[in-house]
Amino acid sequence: MRMNGDHITTEELTPRLREIMKPTGADLEILNNRTDDKFSQKVRNLKSHETFERLGYAEYTDGTYFINQKGERYLDENQDILKYLLINDFSYPDLVESLQTISNCKRTQEIQVFDENPIIQEGMKTITEREVYTRSNQLREYALSYYDEHGGLNCFCCGFNFTNFYGKKIGDNFIEMHHIKPIFQYQGDNLVQTIKNAVVNITPLCSNCHRMIHRYRHEPLQIQLLIQCVKENGVFIVKK
Repeated sequence: MRMNGDHITTEELTPRLREIMKPTGADLEILNNRTDDKFSQKVRNLKSHETFERLGYAEYTDGTYFINQKGERYLDENQDILKYLLINDFSYPDLVESLQTISNCKRTQEIQVFDENPIIQEGMKTITEREVYTRSNQLREYALSYYDEHGGLNCFCCGFNFTNFYGKKIGDNFIEMHHIKPIFQYQGDNLVQTIKNAVVNITPLCSNCHRMIHRYRHEPLQIQLLIQCVKENGVFIVKK
């Protein structure tokens, strides 16, 4: 609704949500004796179950949803989480699970995110709060140390090493971190332990491989597929 001038019709809602969430698996199965899939049914249920009205986030008039002040406030309170989930192209099951977690926990427990890649998706306006940056930087520093001790800071897909290629002076400790699964910290959790647990869900990638994974937002590449592409086609050409 906010992306569409604070309102959206029921007819527009399904394709817009489909574009944003990129459903897969069972939600793409065609329903019995119908021409649409389960995802479309879930979107229709937003109206039949009066979900937005029941939560108090929007009003419905003549086939159109209008976001209200409570809905605007809910978006503002969760903007860091939503941007993190949508910018990083997580798998549909992980995205759904995370959105359910937000819905279930936000009422009683604050959720914080880690995101040291706030501009991986070009064209998406980002606002990074200082505390998000500080928290994310701690995760990055721990990940750098962790992977340096476990095989070196090499790109997981192509093996590129910035230090070896550019020299220690400008290439040392440079690598990007790809989030395989969403990483959250819940209010009251120990930050250090959260970071230690989270490191298994991030992977070091060179800038090129990271961009290739996120090149097509409607169909982000899986890491294993990119690795296979590199094995079949990857050649480094260094000009003399």
